Amino acid sequence: MPRNLLQAYAIKKPAFVFGIEDLMAVKDNPNMRLTATPFVHNYEDVVFLGHAAPWKGAKGIDAVRAVNPGVASGLERAISISRACAGEKGVVRVGDRYLPKKVICQIEKAGKKA
Repeated sequence: MPRNLLQAYAIKKPAFVFGIEDLMAVKDNPNMRLTATPFVHNYEDVVFLGHAAPWKGAKGIDAVRAVNPGVASGLERAISISRACAGEKGVVRVGDRYLPKKVICQIEKAGKKA
């Protein structure tokens, strides 16, 4: 998606102020989510408000499977990839930021066929 389309939905940090109570309200509300993405120009200063996924708040893989079996399958794969990279320690510089080596391992394993 072109950067300018993402920016259309961006909320710049200085444009609104919220407190910890507001953050907890979003955390506890199964209909709302806050997220950030590295795929916008000033990713450090941008937050997106959106609708939460239907499985937000579901506890455990069986609860997620009851809401959406496809998501549960993907989640199981993500868990196995995360566990396979559990021993990775340290960070590596990627572009203008540092990423944990575990994240790099997960990206590499996710790109391989199961």
